[in-house]
Amino acid sequence: MSNFSSDEDVITLKEKLQHSQLVFRDLALKSRREATILKRLISRLIAASQAHEDPLLNERLSQIRRELDSQDDVSRLIPQLALVERMVNRHNQAMEKAKGTLECQYEQSAETLKCLPGLPAQLKRDLRNLLISPNAHEQGNNNKIVALLQLYERALKLLALPSNGLTAKELLNIDRINQLCSELQHLITELDFDGEAGDRLLSIRSKLLLAPEAQTLLELTLESVQLILDGTRNERKASQAFLSQLNEDLSIVQRHNGRSIDNSQSISTQRSTINDELEHSVETIQTQLRDAESLDALRPKLSQVSVNLASLVTRNKELEEREQQLLEQLQHNEQKLEALYSQTMDYRRRLGDQERKLLLDPLTKVYNRAALDDRLEHEYRCWIRYETPFCLAMIDIDHFKSVNDQYGHLVGDKVLKVVARTIHQCLRDTDFIARFGGEEFVILLPDADEETRKSLLNNVRETIAKLPFKFKDMRLTVTVSIGASMFKDNDNTVQVLERADNALYNAKHNGRNKLVWA
Repeated sequence: MSNFSSDEDVITLKEKLQHSQLVFRDLALKSRREATILKRLISRLIAASQAHEDPLLNERLSQIRRELDSQDDVSRLIPQLALVERMVNRHNQAMEKAKGTLECQYEQSAETLKCLPGLPAQLKRDLRNLLISPNAHEQGNNNKIVALLQLYERALKLLALPSNGLTAKELLNIDRINQLCSELQHLITELDFDGEAGDRLLSIRSKLLLAPEAQTLLELTLESVQLILDGTRNERKASQAFLSQLNEDLSIVQRHNGRSIDNSQSISTQRSTINDELEHSVETIQTQLRDAESLDALRPKLSQVSVNLASLVTRNKELEEREQQLLEQLQHNEQKLEALYSQTMDYRRRLGDQERKLLLDPLTKVYNRAALDDRLEHEYRCWIRYETPFCLAMIDIDHFKSVNDQYGHLVGDKVLKVVARTIHQCLRDTDFIARFGGEEFVILLPDADEETRKSLLNNVRETIAKLPFKFKDMRLTVTVSIGASMFKDNDNTVQVLERADNALYNAKHNGRNKLVWA
């Protein structure tokens, strides 16, 4: 029995020993396989990272890579790997510092390009969108720098290379002339002069639409300045004449009223005196009638009383005539005051019309930029106070420049008018529209839920696309792109305008005739 148990123990020990050998062999194979994978990984990482500008670090990495190929035991390389780790950390710190320097240089270069005169509006807009893009700080430095270099290349081609036989300086002058034309047109449209000055200014605006040459522009500018000075001088003279006449008429009415008051007081005093005398005469007659012994004795006394009464009647008639004159004078004063009131109200209405015109875009008859600033500030304060939904949208007419170039500025003006009127008709009474500049409009949608604002903006876009524009029996299709954004969190008006402008930019660069939210 004892021998049998001893044999079983020997067999069990052999099995355990064989199992341990198998496990050890598997672990050794696994260890060699993992070491091989680790060596291959380290080798590839070294190969991928040997682009550093530090020659010492590159040499150290090459040495480790050679030793990896010649040694089986990776653990022997741990001290060298630790040394390389410290060198890589120092290199990363230097790279971070260089990255900050590069970022600063990027900002400075962008600002320099932004301030460069003579750049087209589209290039400036692309640059602005690059700088304010929400992803500008998230994308890699390489992408940002490549985008900026592309803008630099476009600017150099436009400013340095001749175009149609024109030098860069001539192109810059043309750009300045066009800018001056635009600013002068905008100034003229904001003026509201009557008579010859107003008609001549409108004539100058029509000439400016034809892109005049430099000499012609100079002449038109000088003529506009002279007309503006003459119109302002005439307006001032008219205002001074009106105020002087108003002051003189009021002084006359004041003097008449003063005399009328004095006459009224005098008439009242005399009327009181006559009433006292009449009362005294009546009492005298009654006393004499009571005390008289006979009619013959009473007759002389009654005769005297009769004379007194006749005098009172005469004086009373005189007072009535004076009262009639006083009434006529008061009626005249009242008519004079009514006339002055009417003149004042007409002048006030004219000032009100001028004030409204200052807040209206003269061409499209919707509100202008100044009115937008006031209304936006008001709606912004209401949003802060009541926290109701508040949406701002920017609308831009697609390919508007080609409309002006192909059909002329008069057709372009007509398109602007019709589009502005159409947008206004699509809005609610509580909404607001203003011309932001050029072919851009801004609309404010206060207290509009998600369904309402989306439906309204899509309706604006679809309605404009269906407008039946025609020019010389040719159908002209006009579409608009819309960028919209909601006020939220700690937004201010500038941030929302920028978001809406970015959304509009995306809408135009993704096919146009689209509504994009930001």
